[in-house]
Amino acid sequence: MNFIAPLAALTMALSMAMTASAAWAEAFTADGVAKGQSSTEIIELTGDHTVMNSRISYSAFEMEDETNPMNQLKGPCFGVLEARGAAMQGNGVCVLEGLEGDQVVLGWVARRMDPQGRIAGYWTVNHGTGTWLQASGGGTFLSSVNPANGAATNTLKGAITLR
Repeated sequence: MNFIAPLAALTMALSMAMTASAAWAEAFTADGVAKGQSSTEIIELTGDHTVMNSRISYSAFEMEDETNPMNQLKGPCFGVLEARGAAMQGNGVCVLEGLEGDQVVLGWVARRMDPQGRIAGYWTVNHGTGTWLQASGGGTFLSSVNPANGAATNTLKGAITLR
């Protein structure tokens, strides 16, 4: 029995299927603003050394590209930060849900705090469901919280790709 011809056909079909699925990808810029409410606990160790247990509940992401699936995400972000003067370190995650119910987990890493108290760092797409199952991407963030009322604003720059 000649197995070479069927094997070659199967190999070619699998190759074409893998190429077709790998070829589909949609990229978006991830520039926009997320707004929410902070309930951060601040523990002051010394005058310029603090530890923060941060939790922000975002009510909406407003992306410049309205077709971006990040547009209208909502949900909590939480993590721990340590600040010594302007030096900042910390990390956490956001568990966000889109309008269709798909979820995405974004990771974030804080790198510095500017003189206005805004925290700057990096974010990445870690995992997700549905639309976000094989997503990738990331960028930078600049986050601020109004100490008087806890209103949080997070400005994002970057890109994501859906597969």
